[in-house]
Amino acid sequence: METQRLAEAKDRNCSLFIADLTDIDQTIQACNEIRARYDRIDILINNAGGGVERSPLPEADIMLWWKTIETNLKSTAMVTRFLHDLLPDGGKIINVSSGMGLSPGSENDAYRVAKAGVHILTESLALQLWDRGIDVNNLVPGPVATSTFNQDDPSNRLDPADIMTLYEDGPPPQFPSVERVKHPDEVANLALYIATFGKGGPNGQTFSLARRPL
Repeated sequence: METQRLAEAKDRNCSLFIADLTDIDQTIQACNEIRARYDRIDILINNAGGGVERSPLPEADIMLWWKTIETNLKSTAMVTRFLHDLLPDGGKIINVSSGMGLSPGSENDAYRVAKAGVHILTESLALQLWDRGIDVNNLVPGPVATSTFNQDDPSNRLDPADIMTLYEDGPPPQFPSVERVKHPDEVANLALYIATFGKGGPNGQTFSLARRPL
């Protein structure tokens, strides 16, 4: 809704479709509504995600562990499956992933597994859609100043500038000290950069704002 408000404030058309993207029926309904309104999608960005269960698997609530997989990986697969045919030659798919999907760890393994799946799905789709001239790439933002990242109380959420102030001397302890918390606009700028490559641009690649080796 905030995105819609900002777009309309700049006299841009913005349609809002609401769905739980872990639920196949709701996802299909939302995609059908999109198809009914638009006959073409130039850029598809799969950005649904988050860590519902952060505990290691031996201690995890297995249903929440699986919900994390669904939130990050199933949503990306389903939306792409139901909308890819609206992409023209030269269209772009950008999957928002994470460096955590490229390394093991003692915590957040559900999120790591899900994002690892997103990485390989991106590379597979790059091959599968190659002959249609559709480029599929990963975007790894690193830590970003959002309420989800900061785990704010939904009734008292901070804006990105305030979150960045909290971490101006360094990132949270789960990140290397060389890392930096980014403003959401930086992620949007990288997405725009990926989306505006001409025909024959990068495909099956990972673009990252992280300040550490992935």
